[in-house]
Amino acid sequence: MALLALLPFLAARLPSMTDLPGHIGRYAVMLDRGATPSLETYYDFHWRLVGNLGADLGVLLFGWLGAERAAWLVSAVIAPLTIGGIAAVSRALHGRVQPGAVAAACFAMANPLMFGFVNYCLSLALAWWSFALWIRLRDRRATTALAPLTLAATGTWLAHAMGWGVLALLVGGFELERLARRRTRAALVDAVVRALALVPPIALTLAWRGDGGALFAWGDDLLVRKAMNWIVVLRGEAKWIDLATPALLALAMLVAWRRHAIDWRLGIGALLSALACFAMPTTLFGSWGADERLAPAAVTAALLSLRWRGSRRGALAIIALAATLFALRTTMIARDWHRLDQAYASHLRALDRVPHSARIHAVVLQDRCHTAWQSTAYTHFASLAIGRRGALVNSQWLLPGAALLTVRTTGDPELGHDPSQMVDGFDCAGPIPQPLAARLAQLRTGEWDFLWVLATRNVDAWPGHTPVFRDANSALYRLPAG
Repeated sequence: MALLALLPFLAARLPSMTDLPGHIGRYAVMLDRGATPSLETYYDFHWRLVGNLGADLGVLLFGWLGAERAAWLVSAVIAPLTIGGIAAVSRALHGRVQPGAVAAACFAMANPLMFGFVNYCLSLALAWWSFALWIRLRDRRATTALAPLTLAATGTWLAHAMGWGVLALLVGGFELERLARRRTRAALVDAVVRALALVPPIALTLAWRGDGGALFAWGDDLLVRKAMNWIVVLRGEAKWIDLATPALLALAMLVAWRRHAIDWRLGIGALLSALACFAMPTTLFGSWGADERLAPAAVTAALLSLRWRGSRRGALAIIALAATLFALRTTMIARDWHRLDQAYASHLRALDRVPHSARIHAVVLQDRCHTAWQSTAYTHFASLAIGRRGALVNSQWLLPGAALLTVRTTGDPELGHDPSQMVDGFDCAGPIPQPLAARLAQLRTGEWDFLWVLATRNVDAWPGHTPVFRDANSALYRLPAG
């Protein structure tokens, strides 16, 4: 399954992960190190010790490949690393890989990875390995285990603070179950000493967020969103397979419920993760979808907590079902990523018409009537021009207190970063007439050199104007110089 998880990445040079092109733009500036004058003019990159560096450090390690290929490589290893961590937890907890672990592997390419939350997903993979280490070292003296556990916890936090949060929930459940069984002062002291491994990331978080950049937001329609977090747990491919996979696995587990025993050393952690998903704000520390990211982790933990007590035939049936669903969905992802990759290659030919150091204002036409289920790379696609043309684009994030990259713009700051690239282009009646009119009225003459319109669906988004490049789903226009 770990090897099969590489298939979608082998099928596409640009994986269809929503946020990935935006990250690639940042990596390009990071790896450039001031060598390109236009990038030095348009962007400001500074390393900071924050709990959100996982893929950035990986790309830095493989920077000789270039930003795009290094990002591809780091993204490609996340799902196999996650599956390996799931297997490691199952072996450490149960002595062997359980059928529930095979089912849990189906969530290695869940909604967060499809959305391109690469730092978080890498940290979650590290959290599974760190938790397996915690279990393995549980019978050793606390003072002996403290150093490796601290390194594991801090490394997980460095990749992304929320991955460390998942680890803390799993460890908390594990130690609570142990204390409930032993109920001795020695057991309490031992647990407290081991818990010291989690303290350095707490101190680092307090220092990081001490700059006043912390952001908490709950969003609208809170109850609906909390319920949807569990429905969209695998969102990113075709809706039917994303919904059928967890439904069929849940049905199989319910049918075989009496043949399973819950290991509460992880079962409590699964419950804590589920509760955290309900309690977590939508945006935490500037990271959107904080609650949504926890749902796959909670499901994975719940499946890992199950120990099979039935027949070998029953275990093989569950394994076969999970492996089949995983193979089918992964193959579908590979097929669709390959198809989209060909479209992306066509769109990127527009950059052949763009001079180096150009200022490109991107617009991605949105459908305000239908929310797409399948993930694409269009939202931050224009950020690929940063590395390919040393360009200024408006699709980078503004994350107070967390961003390594900031955009230097002399114009309207609201039009210089994400989400300014998202403009309504379609409604329930079809294409919106003159979708660019309001945005063009906002742009100052001479502030931008080009207008790059994406997700056009073969619609003329700017009637009366001739693009310098057009294909079935994008158009590039030269703007007046002023």
